[in-house]
Amino acid sequence: MKFDKFGKAYHLDLGAPGALRDVLDLDDSFWAAVSAPTAAFRCDPAFLRYVDADANGRMRSDEIRAALRWLLDTLSDASGVGKGGDSVPLAAVSKDSAAGPGLLVTAAYVNEQAGRPDAPDIRLSDVRAAMSSLRAKPLNGDGVIVPAAAGDDAGLRRWLEAAVSATGGSDDLSGEKGVNAAQAAEFDSSIKAYLAWKARGSADNAETMPFGDGTPAVWNLFQRHRDAVDRFFFLADFQRYDPAGAEKYLAPDAGGATAAAALEGAPLARPLPDGSLPLDGAGVNPLRRDVVSALRDGLFGRVLGREAPVSVSEDDWKQVKAALAGHEAWLASKAGAIVENLPAADLEAWENAPFATAAAALLEKDAEVAKRVAAFSDLEKLLLFHRDLPRLLANYVSLTEFYKPGEISLFERGRLMLDGRWFNLAIEVPDEAAHAAVAKNGGLFTMYCKVEPSPGAPGFTVVVPATAGTRGNIAVGKRGVFFDLDGHEYDATVSSVIEAPISLREAICAPFQNIAKAVLSKIEGMSAAAQSKIEKTGTEVADAAAEGKAPPVAPAPAPAPQGGGAAGAVGMFAGVSVAFAALGSAFAFIAKSVAGMSWCARGVTLLALVAVVLGPIVLAGVLKLMRQDMGPILEGCGWAVNKSMRLTRALRRQFTEVKPYPEQAEGTPARRRAFAGGLALAALVLVLVVGSCISRRRAEAEDSAAAAETAAQEAAAEKAEASAAEAAEAAETAADSVPPAAEAAAAQ
Repeated sequence: MKFDKFGKAYHLDLGAPGALRDVLDLDDSFWAAVSAPTAAFRCDPAFLRYVDADANGRMRSDEIRAALRWLLDTLSDASGVGKGGDSVPLAAVSKDSAAGPGLLVTAAYVNEQAGRPDAPDIRLSDVRAAMSSLRAKPLNGDGVIVPAAAGDDAGLRRWLEAAVSATGGSDDLSGEKGVNAAQAAEFDSSIKAYLAWKARGSADNAETMPFGDGTPAVWNLFQRHRDAVDRFFFLADFQRYDPAGAEKYLAPDAGGATAAAALEGAPLARPLPDGSLPLDGAGVNPLRRDVVSALRDGLFGRVLGREAPVSVSEDDWKQVKAALAGHEAWLASKAGAIVENLPAADLEAWENAPFATAAAALLEKDAEVAKRVAAFSDLEKLLLFHRDLPRLLANYVSLTEFYKPGEISLFERGRLMLDGRWFNLAIEVPDEAAHAAVAKNGGLFTMYCKVEPSPGAPGFTVVVPATAGTRGNIAVGKRGVFFDLDGHEYDATVSSVIEAPISLREAICAPFQNIAKAVLSKIEGMSAAAQSKIEKTGTEVADAAAEGKAPPVAPAPAPAPQGGGAAGAVGMFAGVSVAFAALGSAFAFIAKSVAGMSWCARGVTLLALVAVVLGPIVLAGVLKLMRQDMGPILEGCGWAVNKSMRLTRALRRQFTEVKPYPEQAEGTPARRRAFAGGLALAALVLVLVVGSCISRRRAEAEDSAAAAETAAQEAAAEKAEASAAEAAEAAETAADSVPPAAEAAAAQ
């Protein structure tokens, strides 16, 4: 097992011998990622379906291990895995593996169908052609039979068409509608159940059809006005209980706009003194007379056996309900309703016909075909795993394609040309806001760009990190061009950005820029406030002049705070003066100290001052850039990333690239910079030479002055010694000239 350093992290070297077997034994903590959405990878859709065994739209480490283990167990020779190509040598398939013998048999069948019976390998194109041919047939192993599967049996075809119509059918792989086993059984049982139910509702069955063929008409009249009659008898009971309280529910609505509107909510009639429903006369609601007449002739008279009854009691109404209870129960027990709209003659013909058995036989044949389809699928899976699985590992277990220059990883969508630079990493994001909430943890300057493939077509959003250079003119609304991996060009617009320093220069300048922005913002605020005040005053003066009034008097200034006024102003002025005096003294001291330094000492002092001021800022900027991580960009897309994805200098320039001007081109910034650099170097040399000459001259002058001062001091010392010698000599001469008498007197 061999690891290698990619970026600033160590990944399993998938190019080493035996690396595929090593993946099976590698602990999950050493994987670059352990879960990712299948939609993130630009792979063959069938390959992704085979890897995503539980079809939940995500690939986990256990699913990738299972896919790799199946591939390695199926092959006796895995040396050609991932070497490209859409074929697998038949000799590389292990005959001793669980899937090997079946794969070899299916491969031989496919090669024979493709006209290559003696081919030493199996090709993906031939397998897919065989699968497409099989899926286009009526029996294609999908568990659904279409009417065309009936062949020349017109009766079975019509039965299947009716089954599709009644059950809604299922989609067949051929694109047509058919029925599966459950739907065919449901259709057959529904026919039998519906016909049995219809038989119990024959006209000669007094229980379900008490009025013979006229029962449906009686039932419909009963069902249509049942609630109205129930309401009438309820109000009749209410009237007997509380005549005054029930009156407002029996009387027409006095607030109705018209007579019809007033009668709309009233009951069928006013109850008779015994609580009965009158079927004729003045007590019937004028708006419901037709309804009451229909009930009298079509329902009450027929059910109760009376000729033109004039009223019905509540007991009569209960008798009507009881008479129709059998029919109501029969209707509620309806079975096989999905076939009731089919012709009755067809249903009767199909009740005992063998079509259900024939359909079951077709489904059994389809199940046999399904075994061949499964074999085709296993063969397709082998070919896809053999070709694509190693590359998936290089974008999941190890992110080698992501880090290698010139390689394009499976989860990239394209690259962006914006602001004169190539941004070579662009990843599609499903939800911009949700992604930004995670991506900001990476500390990278990140752009979100909306891409519009073509007019009217749905666009998509990509996240693009900026890793080198400066921000430049990048801002929301900035337009660029997006190039997909097929070379197509599309318009792109920056929709949002995550602010962060891109380079060390930006990290160093950021504090000073923030200070400048704060100062400018304060100045702009003060300027805006003053301008607003002036405009307001001007407007008030203009309005007053237009109305012939005196201009408004400015309000008296607010009282000065304690200690304010002239004394406060004088104190403030004095304080400012003292501050300026102190600063002046400090600058004078610094200037005097600097003037006394040598040129070398001045340079060292300047460098030390710069280091003291910029050192912490540079250190903070370096640390901030070192912490920048690509991992949250993938995590925002739904990945579970294990390893940090820190950037080296080479990776920064790999993901954000500024193309050089053509060689030998004239007038380019490179040539201008070279010329300016030469001038700057010459100026620096000149400054150094002049400074050296000045320093030498100054040193010579200082040496001359020191020598002169030393000579003067020596001359003064010699002069002092000479003067002392002369004084001593003069004293001796004076002593020799004193008279003897004077000496005697002195002695006394």
